[in-house]
Amino acid sequence: MKRGIYLVANRKSEAECLNLIYSIRRCGCRLPIRVIPFDEKPIRPDAAWEDVRLVRLDDFPQEGRRFLDELTQRMPICPEGLLRRFLAWFGEFDEFLYSDNDVVALMNWEELFSYLGQFEIVHADHEFATHGKFNMRKPDRFAELMGPGSLECAITDGHFLCRPRAQHVADLLRGVTWMEEHPDVPIWHHDQSLVHVTLALAKWPALNLCKPPHNWASSWAGDYVNTLEVFRTIQTERRPISHLHFSGGHAGGTNPTEELLLSNLSAKQRRRRLLSLLASEASGVRSAPKLAKRAMRKAQRLVRGSN
Repeated sequence: MKRGIYLVANRKSEAECLNLIYSIRRCGCRLPIRVIPFDEKPIRPDAAWEDVRLVRLDDFPQEGRRFLDELTQRMPICPEGLLRRFLAWFGEFDEFLYSDNDVVALMNWEELFSYLGQFEIVHADHEFATHGKFNMRKPDRFAELMGPGSLECAITDGHFLCRPRAQHVADLLRGVTWMEEHPDVPIWHHDQSLVHVTLALAKWPALNLCKPPHNWASSWAGDYVNTLEVFRTIQTERRPISHLHFSGGHAGGTNPTEELLLSNLSAKQRRRRLLSLLASEASGVRSAPKLAKRAMRKAQRLVRGSN
């Protein structure tokens, strides 16, 4: 059984990716790590890396590249870089863990593979409690069409384990077809919507470690007011946290718990980085790209609605 980790990164997310790799190794995980380029600007390799390798799209079989092309054509609003995580289904591993870059490992991820067992997907998040609002424009309509429990089967596809099956690719394409048949229901710019639709439609055996009987603590950084709460949850409540995911605007580096995103830096480098981040925050420079992206997404939705 060959196991490994897939990441997708580019020069823009390089700092987060390097910190993620650092945290994975510091927590004792020695699984091979493969980094897929998000775009034409891949991260720069580090000679000190231990079994970490940058891969090219050409390293994946033609079937996988064709699948990516089809997803890109049928989900044009979703950036291709996000869809490249699906290449993991065509990779070298019998079982893989995929992770976004804005993640910090808090345990040895090799231990997570023991939970796959009879499952095909294993994850640890509280996405089930969001009632589908981050994946569906019309969550109630989705629940009506898919049936009871369909909203609760959502996962955060920024961190999950998978044992690829032969039917998974066909199931994902069936998920895209369902989205095309109900274009006003899902959120199209988010690849996570496709995973949610597919899980509800194909009913892959999935385990969420944050649900009973395991009851692991939330892996979303936004659920902790500071780093002390993270330690208290693990030590006092004795509830494992597999990783912290700094999604939803929680990856700036200046707020509580975000110091974990700078773990791989020396004290001097950390001070310089914090000074730069605080200066950008005070000037408003950091908020401009987010506002522009939000405006672009709104425009794309309006264009799609008019077609």
